[in-house]
Amino acid sequence: MASTSSYKCLNCNAPLGFDPTSGHWKCHYCFSEFTKEELDRVYKEEETREKSNEESNEESSELNSYHCNNCGAEIVADETTSATFCLYCKSPSLIKERFKGEFHPKYVIPFKLTHADAERIYKEWIQKKLFAPTLFKNDEEIEKIKGIYAPFWLFDCETEGYVEGQGTIVTSWRAGKYQYTKTKYYHVERGGCVKYERVPIDASTKLDDKFMLMIEPYDYQTMTDFSMHYMTGFFAEKYDVDEETCEKTMAERVQQFVTDRIRNTVSGYTSFTVSNSYSNLKDAVESYALMPVYLLVNEFNDEKHMFLINGQTGKVVGETPIDHKRQIVFWLILLAITWLVIVLGGALFV
Repeated sequence: MASTSSYKCLNCNAPLGFDPTSGHWKCHYCFSEFTKEELDRVYKEEETREKSNEESNEESSELNSYHCNNCGAEIVADETTSATFCLYCKSPSLIKERFKGEFHPKYVIPFKLTHADAERIYKEWIQKKLFAPTLFKNDEEIEKIKGIYAPFWLFDCETEGYVEGQGTIVTSWRAGKYQYTKTKYYHVERGGCVKYERVPIDASTKLDDKFMLMIEPYDYQTMTDFSMHYMTGFFAEKYDVDEETCEKTMAERVQQFVTDRIRNTVSGYTSFTVSNSYSNLKDAVESYALMPVYLLVNEFNDEKHMFLINGQTGKVVGETPIDHKRQIVFWLILLAITWLVIVLGGALFV
């Protein structure tokens, strides 16, 4: 049975949770509030002692049963969950083994939005979806929104790019009854070197890569060195896509970036057609980081629909089913209103 950890109030020993608004850790029982520095001083000795007593043989990553340190209940989680909650006492629990070794993140961007912020954003978003079924908009679904630290690989790299093509300059004029057009053709070459820092690539198969890309970018100014303290009160996932696989995705994305950037330097021509291009990625260095995401997966008619909020910036992306009956009624009403306006409007001018 693997061990878990939760951060306790220094005054009443109740579980602490990270508050995105203040950036501090709050107790919901005695309402005490602590800074990271205060918690670090208390827990430093405990963490040092645990590290010195670690067993040489690590437990299997497939182990999925844990004990809550607060009430002793058993917590069940799959092999990629790193932070979760006790089902009985709701105490946040960290599965420490899953933050160790290769799974120890280097950076984290703490949540800036609270759970209440995420609920408000979802309500505003779902109300704008006119054709979503009424049952899909059920307020009970809001309770399913979860704050998750999603795993990312961040890449620093340098890329050389080259673009070759044909540019044209077209001029035209009129003389007498005739219209003349002259086209000049030019051979155009462009090349350059671009450095990129912290290109993010989603490292979880659970989260849709398309949606994760759409909620970017993150503001790296609030990025800080990883501390398990930030995990309290939220779920967290460890990566299940390694850095080599993510580097291939990053290379494709960066190479497209640099090609487009060089292509956009071509100006002064009526048209430009690319005939050849290539890019060369080198000196890629990766870092493992956790990013804040609010997630809601709403199942409707046996289909899952995902809703995501960037937990730092509030950027939203999501999908809903379409109620075709509601859609037809809407267009019939719109058609009727249009017909009435035309008929009554025409009668006013008779």
